[in-house]
Amino acid sequence: MTTRVVYYSWKGHTEKVATALAKLLDAELVRIEPVRDCGVAGKAMKAFFGMKSPIKTTKTDLTGIDTLVIASPVWAGKVPAYVNTYLDSVTGGSGKPFHVLVEMGGRGDQSAITVVRKALEQKGMTFVSSVSTIEKDVDSGSFTGTLEKFSTGIRKQ
Repeated sequence: MTTRVVYYSWKGHTEKVATALAKLLDAELVRIEPVRDCGVAGKAMKAFFGMKSPIKTTKTDLTGIDTLVIASPVWAGKVPAYVNTYLDSVTGGSGKPFHVLVEMGGRGDQSAITVVRKALEQKGMTFVSSVSTIEKDVDSGSFTGTLEKFSTGIRKQ
């Protein structure tokens, strides 16, 4: 099974979690990078309103990929505009399973997961599972048990 873990990270928390998950799954790791970054208020506003922001060219074609995992921070109860742009650009995913990992300071995970689900289900993909990690657990390293359980579920599909 070929798995791709795609992530956006601002402060490094989501990157740390996505990298650890990709290692557990022996998956390809792809970073979403903005063309140019904006300030915190602009990022939060764009996330809250479900807007998009330009990203650098990255791997959006899922041809040859069996399973997709999207890893995103939670901003204002949603996903960042850069993640919205990536989701809108995904091709070749119809009929393929996907999983969602969100990393947050404390709350908003379910609404962020719903944003990703809707975007990829509209492209004919099938939602399988999701998991949330908390920033303080990422800082302390105590998120690994959560990731191991999540990765086991992904491998069993």
